[in-house]
Amino acid sequence: MNKKFFVVLIAVTMLAALFVGCSKQANEPTGSMEESKAPVNNATESTAPAANKDPVTLNIRLFGVENGMYRDVDTIVKEFEKRTKDTLNTTLNLTFTPPGDYGAKHQLWIASGEDMDLFNPWERDKFIREGALADLSEYFNNPKYPGLQKAFSPEYINDNKVNGKIYTVPLANTFMDMEGVWYRKDLLKKYGMNDISSYDDLYNFLEKVKENEKDMIPFGNYGNTAFFKLFTDINAQTLEGKVFPFTGHGNPKRNFVYVQIADDGKSVAGVAAYGDPASEWANFHPEYGLKYLMNQFNQAKRFNKFIPADTLNGVAGTGKTEAAGYVPIGGFKGKVNEQVARDPNAEIGFWPIFKNNQEMAPGTQSTDGKAWNAIAIPANSKKIDRAMEFLDWIFSSQENNDLFTYGIEGKNWKAVGDKQWDIPEGVDTTKNYLFPAFQLTWNPTLYRIPAGLPEQVQQYYEYQFKPETYQKHVLAGFIFDQGPVKNEMAKVNTVMDKYLPFLLSGFGDVEENLAKMNKDLKDSGVDKIKEELKNQINAFLAQKQ
Repeated sequence: MNKKFFVVLIAVTMLAALFVGCSKQANEPTGSMEESKAPVNNATESTAPAANKDPVTLNIRLFGVENGMYRDVDTIVKEFEKRTKDTLNTTLNLTFTPPGDYGAKHQLWIASGEDMDLFNPWERDKFIREGALADLSEYFNNPKYPGLQKAFSPEYINDNKVNGKIYTVPLANTFMDMEGVWYRKDLLKKYGMNDISSYDDLYNFLEKVKENEKDMIPFGNYGNTAFFKLFTDINAQTLEGKVFPFTGHGNPKRNFVYVQIADDGKSVAGVAAYGDPASEWANFHPEYGLKYLMNQFNQAKRFNKFIPADTLNGVAGTGKTEAAGYVPIGGFKGKVNEQVARDPNAEIGFWPIFKNNQEMAPGTQSTDGKAWNAIAIPANSKKIDRAMEFLDWIFSSQENNDLFTYGIEGKNWKAVGDKQWDIPEGVDTTKNYLFPAFQLTWNPTLYRIPAGLPEQVQQYYEYQFKPETYQKHVLAGFIFDQGPVKNEMAKVNTVMDKYLPFLLSGFGDVEENLAKMNKDLKDSGVDKIKEELKNQINAFLAQKQ
């Protein structure tokens, strides 16, 4: 799921210009789609005086596991209902579904016409084609919804349209969440080693842990693919190499086709799938084609000895403490709290895995302006206006946004200055309120950053919000319409789920796994997918000229 779980980042007074076009997700369906069958709602009449509002219950479906992504949410829902009784007069029926079940279940909810008013649409483009999502365009840039109007600039909304309409509320507080490795800096010092600044440094550190810390896991797994995005660099790949991975709906674990755009940016120069022979990669940039792919898998193989043996089961290992692992910088503060709770002597460092992030170089963060996450309203909902009024409330002030993001001020969190936050002294972070803000409240105009960050980490945060950090890649605006190959995509996704955990975690022989995967991809129709993708991209590039 591009479905990366990012915690709250910093935001920006300087980001207004940035929203003209920045994101890290480039691979989503496009083309001719059916118009939404949403009922027509007159947004200019949707905000009746509070005294006249009838009581309403909004059924909201999010994904998450209790104590892993959310905790004590009912308390905050009740607080919201108390604060808005005389204004919105809205009750929330908020339920969570484990991520492993959410994908299949939310498709069933849509197909069966479930009474649902807000949800996270993992299959957004499929739902749009089927007319299952309400068109929300009229609620934005509309003075009747001042919260939405202020929080969502016309540029931001425009970058997140599909066929000229807004079917989802885009949720992002910046267009990157710097990805990297957290590590036990106190152990690094113990071994007399310098801060990690390369994969060789990381390898040597993990080797020391494996040799000397028998009660620790050197590198913790990330789901069932331990290394996730390690050994890759999407920014250099797309900007320097003009090579784009498809078609994982923003989930890199599901990408299986690479596309090379010609140097002049006017056409596709090559298309290749995992396991294709070298001849299929002949027209690719030498550093970002087959060599790049094989390095990723071979490095995973090299580092495999440092991860839990049960990684493929997607569990947390043996229960031992980890010495390092993958984390986006937005999760750094939480990782620090987690590790210090386990060991008060723990000191945590952070190493960005992408070159441009390490150097904090301007103009090197690849983007297309799309939000990573979104919330939508089913077209069959009878409460579209009231659902949008609820969202308007969330985005109308820092105080309202803070309630769902952090909880009750003074109890769950405390303000530090105007734009920082911290946990009050004495609060047990393992029992404190927890909420997946990326599913409901993220926005660049409403932000706080964790207090007490190390200076270097603070600089990384600031880098993320500088407009000059970003550059639109050549395929910005392209959305792959998977409709013509939907049957093939369903089969291929099954193949990816079978093989990628092995490849991205370094289990088994790389060449052998790729060969088997390639055969299954061919049998599933990957060549048809490659041809369709090539044709759509060529058509997109042609209309840009």
